[in-house]
Amino acid sequence: MIHIIHLLRKLKFKASYPVIKLCLAYLLLILLSSAAVSLVEPEGSGLKSFWEAVWWSVVTSTTVGYGDVSPVSVAGKVVAVILPMFLGIGIAAAFLTYLASMFVERKDKKMHGEVDFTGRDHILIVGYTGETRDIIEQILRDEQRKQRDIVLLADLDRHPLPERPEVHFVKGKPETKQALKRANAGQAAQVVIHTGSDEESLFAQINALSLVKEGCGLTIRCLSSDSLATFASVPGNFEVIMQMTAEMLCQAMQDKVHIPLQILLRNDEAEEIYLLVTPKMDGSWNWWRLHVELKERYDYLTFAMQAPDDAVCVNPDMGTGVPGGSWIWLIARERPQAIDWQALPVGRH
Repeated sequence: MIHIIHLLRKLKFKASYPVIKLCLAYLLLILLSSAAVSLVEPEGSGLKSFWEAVWWSVVTSTTVGYGDVSPVSVAGKVVAVILPMFLGIGIAAAFLTYLASMFVERKDKKMHGEVDFTGRDHILIVGYTGETRDIIEQILRDEQRKQRDIVLLADLDRHPLPERPEVHFVKGKPETKQALKRANAGQAAQVVIHTGSDEESLFAQINALSLVKEGCGLTIRCLSSDSLATFASVPGNFEVIMQMTAEMLCQAMQDKVHIPLQILLRNDEAEEIYLLVTPKMDGSWNWWRLHVELKERYDYLTFAMQAPDDAVCVNPDMGTGVPGGSWIWLIARERPQAIDWQALPVGRH
């Protein structure tokens, strides 16, 4: 018994913890009942041996009751009633009740974001907006990322996605360092900041940069183009993207598709996206030949089209026909004007 207590002290357990108290009480009960029954039982009894008595005390107190050994003396039966059967069952029931309440309490704390995340190499999403659910769904569909834990840090009263066991919720103000620490930002593999406010995202960016490990991908979602310069002025390794759909944001995390798109969306570069309408005519052009001719003659880069009464098609097949009156989207340095359609040898058919 002394050795057990010494071991518990070395492991820094505190006797004030109810579970430790129950364990110690149960262990003490087993030892006392085993010693008592081995003393009062007569010679020839199966419980005269102390270790046999320990076995009997354990199986009796836990209601297993194999019946292989039992007390034969009146005194032994009294010990059986008072110690293992009465007190043992009571302590075991109290122990199980405590464990059940502990699990319920922990689950409730997790639902309210009160449990810190201690895992590693997770994806940390900082902030919650109307698009967060879609972003998480997109991440979970990504084969390269769906095996990682997802941690959502948001100032909400309750877990917004309780049906998703892969998502751990931490309650806190996303822009504070304390909340980021509770979400274990220092061990995250990827951090995505989109709080719904550029000001809050900026504070979250600064605090996250002071915590994240080397190699962690930090992506900040910017709502206003006016804030891009402010985000970019913060020293550190990160990427800032403009407002995008959930699909584009998740693809940007991996394939960096936001870089050329962001240049176009800023409206401060030479290239812009324009809409061109082909003239009415008999027959149609071939998409690829039209694409090549417009690039070679006018330096226009076409990438999508919509034929009359049809859907928009991005990156059409090379042989797709382009009838007159079609809408053509292209990238150019200035608005397309005065195209000589008759001079384009694009092969009408």
